[in-house]
Amino acid sequence: MKRKLLSILIIVAFALGALAQKRVMFDLSHGQFKDVFVEPSYYDYVIPGYEEIANRENFTIVKNYAEITSESLREIDVLLVLSPLAKSTQKDFTVDEKEAIVEYIKKGGSVILFIDEEEYRVNLTKYGVNDITSKFGIEVKGDFEAPGNCGAVTFVNEIFSQRLEIPCSGQRSIVGGIPASVCLEGGYQLSSYVHLKNGGKLYVAGETMVALLMGLPDGDRNEHHGMQTRWWGKDSRQYMSELLQWALKK
Repeated sequence: MKRKLLSILIIVAFALGALAQKRVMFDLSHGQFKDVFVEPSYYDYVIPGYEEIANRENFTIVKNYAEITSESLREIDVLLVLSPLAKSTQKDFTVDEKEAIVEYIKKGGSVILFIDEEEYRVNLTKYGVNDITSKFGIEVKGDFEAPGNCGAVTFVNEIFSQRLEIPCSGQRSIVGGIPASVCLEGGYQLSSYVHLKNGGKLYVAGETMVALLMGLPDGDRNEHHGMQTRWWGKDSRQYMSELLQWALKK
């Protein structure tokens, strides 16, 4: 009898633990990973990399292939949107999606948006991300002239525990919000965030390399050789881990 009761308690404990796990929606509905700009092998490790982070930090990755709606966000703690990397494959945010995401943040949800640099990769106006970010005082603008593989660093703040080195090879200008990271060439603002009084959070970055978990411990900063470059910026996984922990924290 005691053994049976113990078994029941263990099952209940596991069930409660599963229910308590936070959920991160990993968006794959806007043309991500569909371009032919880079070798497909560059993407092979990305989702497994996030699953490793999720297992370590005790949250669940929910892959999303459909339109983002208020209903699909209802049981989600964080929406993570990586940028598409080619205009030919990008899928723009719909009016309904933009409205759903704005309301989600206003009601206390957390959203992380990466918008890649270089207009030939992402048509910023059509993509429509500024219709979301501008509601919270952040605007994504045009490209800065920055050397290939110049790198960037984070500030120490409520998100990042230390100065993290991350890859950057060109970027879009981010205006407004609280600065979170800066390009090592020109000191351009690479990302910023807002944290609303009700707990809602928005993080916006003008480069996607860090979100693709790129960067090597022995990367050669300012050495650029196309897709054969050894990208500088060794802390991408720590960056994304700390960013997601911040977004999940209530």
